[in-house]
Amino acid sequence: MRLSTLLCTTAILVTGVAAHGYVPWIRINGQTIAGWNVNTDGYTTPQPIRVVRPTKPDSGYIADPTSGDITCSIGNSKLPPGPITATVAAGGTVQVLWNTWPIGHFGPVLNYMAKCPTSDCSVWKGDSGSPWFKIQQSVYANGEWASDTLAKSNFTYNVRIPANIAPGAYLLRHENLALHGAANLGGAQFYPVCIQLTVTGGGSLNPSGLSFPGTYKATDPGILFNVYQGDAANKAYVPPGGPVYPGLT
Repeated sequence: MRLSTLLCTTAILVTGVAAHGYVPWIRINGQTIAGWNVNTDGYTTPQPIRVVRPTKPDSGYIADPTSGDITCSIGNSKLPPGPITATVAAGGTVQVLWNTWPIGHFGPVLNYMAKCPTSDCSVWKGDSGSPWFKIQQSVYANGEWASDTLAKSNFTYNVRIPANIAPGAYLLRHENLALHGAANLGGAQFYPVCIQLTVTGGGSLNPSGLSFPGTYKATDPGILFNVYQGDAANKAYVPPGGPVYPGLT
């Protein structure tokens, strides 16, 4: 009986861990670049240098949008051990490859950027001031939440880098916001991932204005939201973080 209980409990725990995704790869111009693999990278000494900031070992979510982890998940306190970046042209695309994402973790996919103070983003947490700006968001369309679209698209999401932002070093904050439990206060699940980029070309626009933590509040209508009200309510959903920064091309 004890063995059966142990096996059952273990199965539940494994299922719970496997249910949540992380980003082990990104792809730019057909080149696949290693992200952060929670199964190996967190247990490797010395810590491997990755363009994707470290993710919690269980790839779990952040429940408190005012937490310091909301910036870049656990990467907010555990920076890369050395400089590293992935290069992308302004106007180009960064493909974010999740290992998995469960159908039914309904919610939007939100994308932000912040220009790093120097050319080395690996020494910057991005958790002070208001350097962030929203570049792209996918919400609810054709009867389907963006998270489910991502899950049905080989767990891949394309982030287009604005063509007219100034060149330089940036953090890309890519986030799945799961709302399946968000009808109750504190029920939203945040899965932010930060990717270190060098943007080439571009223009002269230097957007900013958002802060993580600071921009999100647990009572925001895009965070405290019941996804089971039906199609009309979901179509009217307004995600947190405000609109995409005006003037981006």
